[in-house]
Amino acid sequence: MCGIAGIAALAPDPRFLAIGERMAAAIAHRGPDSRGVQDLGACVLANTRLAIVDLTEQGHQPMCNEDATVWIAYNGECYNADELRPGLQRRGHRFRSRTDTEVILHLYEECGEACVGQLRGMFAFAIWDARRKQLLLARDRLGIKPLYYSFPSGNIVFASEIKALLESGLVPRKLDPDGVRAYLRLGHIPPPWTAVQDVRPLEPGELGIWHAGTWKTRSYWKLPRPTNHSPQKSGGEISARLREILQESCRVQLMSDVPIALFLSGGVDSAVLGALVRSSGPQPLTALTIAFDEKPFDETVESRQTAELLGIPHQVIPMPASRTADCLDHTIWAIDQPSVDGLNAYWISRAAREAGFKVALTGQGGDELFGGYESGKWFRRLDRTARLLQWAPPAVGRAILDWQPLPFRWRKLSGLVGADDPFVAAQIAVRELFLRADADHLMGPALERSHADDEVGNLIQEWSRQASGLTLEERVAFLDIPLHLESRLLHDGDMMSMAHSLEVRPPFLDHTIVEFVMELPISLRLSKKRLLLEAARDFLPVPLYSALLGRPKQTFTFPFNQWIAGPLRPAIEDTFQAKNLVSTGVLNPSAVKTVWRRYLKHPQSVGWSRIWTLFVLARWCQLMRVGA
Repeated sequence: MCGIAGIAALAPDPRFLAIGERMAAAIAHRGPDSRGVQDLGACVLANTRLAIVDLTEQGHQPMCNEDATVWIAYNGECYNADELRPGLQRRGHRFRSRTDTEVILHLYEECGEACVGQLRGMFAFAIWDARRKQLLLARDRLGIKPLYYSFPSGNIVFASEIKALLESGLVPRKLDPDGVRAYLRLGHIPPPWTAVQDVRPLEPGELGIWHAGTWKTRSYWKLPRPTNHSPQKSGGEISARLREILQESCRVQLMSDVPIALFLSGGVDSAVLGALVRSSGPQPLTALTIAFDEKPFDETVESRQTAELLGIPHQVIPMPASRTADCLDHTIWAIDQPSVDGLNAYWISRAAREAGFKVALTGQGGDELFGGYESGKWFRRLDRTARLLQWAPPAVGRAILDWQPLPFRWRKLSGLVGADDPFVAAQIAVRELFLRADADHLMGPALERSHADDEVGNLIQEWSRQASGLTLEERVAFLDIPLHLESRLLHDGDMMSMAHSLEVRPPFLDHTIVEFVMELPISLRLSKKRLLLEAARDFLPVPLYSALLGRPKQTFTFPFNQWIAGPLRPAIEDTFQAKNLVSTGVLNPSAVKTVWRRYLKHPQSVGWSRIWTLFVLARWCQLMRVGA
């Protein structure tokens, strides 16, 4: 696991090496074990390495082939590298290391850009082909590993994190109004936007080629549409096959020359993951759980029971509010671009690293693949309501429901009235934090809208089209993956873990599992984790299996309601000072003041998530020196 960065141009430039050095320094936390910056003339590649497999100097990057005509800077893990290596050796490729990096390098020599389709794992990499003067950028299928790029002065500059692009000196520290608006409405910034003007993410399952000053991208993998075919096998046969795929994913993801931790909550996903890992062999494993003083948020009892029944050593990390307040700035710096989520990932990752771990396993993806969310009932209700109100003019909804004194959760319902597409309107109503008009009002004058498009609505509409013809439940589950899992949870998980030099692996998101599960009937797949539990039943102690069947879903979140008006209040009020908001121009001070005062008087009518959304955005801009 590493950080990568670089720049490519039509001709060499003596400044590029220093630029590469600055970018590498900006992401040193992603790879503290070694750093390399290679000047290749018209291209500079940079890498910061977190050594997981082959801890020797032979794994140093950037890495080249035998005649130094092809170079790679790589971030991630290719879990089928050991399967690919023998075939490459038979075709004459000579290996100097045991790394998966070198496997990808030689596979590119054999297959060109098509090499990406043969890789199993999580990755983002850059390959410079000196013979063709061509740069290839690629990202894994689910977007577990990040990669961003920009085109200053006709060149291409890229990096694992936006902060590295900013430190290059080539990318202006200017906000992207569309990205900011998307953030205010959703609490995170989904592709194709970022918080910074002219910076774009390479999207999940996408590769890009820069050659002779031109840039082209294409998808090599797309999220499979649910087929909902009638099963050709019995429920028992499906569970057995899923068990095999899950075991295989866990087995290959235990590839490591360092100890591994397990992020353990009180829920089904991490318990099943722990059981599957234990069934895969004697790999040492330690479970980590965060404990809160606020009992409704604490899962210590359940996680301890799970660890004891599985026979896994267990460490509990206390999380008082004061500790969170002391590290707010580092937390927001770590997230790389604003997100309302991620604090949980920050602290469990910090605990893992402080305990001496470099690798951790997480149950991310279990909710999206196996029906763990309770939000489906809200989508059904709101979709039904939107269909009933479709006949009414939108102005009626605004006049009755879009009234400032009303709680935000009620005002959001105004978008259901007269909606062109009730499903999209329901999606927006559940997901958005601020109404479109609210977001425009909150943004500073320099970020005023220059067009009439509804960016968030258009994005949800596009994903909805890709799920057309499916049932409501299938469409809701399908959209959860790109709109929540990929763009929020995976982004936050990577940034927060790598801020502590920790590699986090989500075995449930192996693409073979995703492809298998998406073909299953909805009645099996989204049955509140029953399918997942049945697949792992042979590895779960009977008392644990019974406990998990009856254990209610609990979202892993922090007690922000208690903290915002308490230990976190001084930092929030300092950030919301008019002079601080004016300095970045991102938010309208008077609009922020109104929302904050209303929260202090009536917290439930505003909701902690909206205050946290504004605070993170404003503080991030101040810390990163980014403005309008």
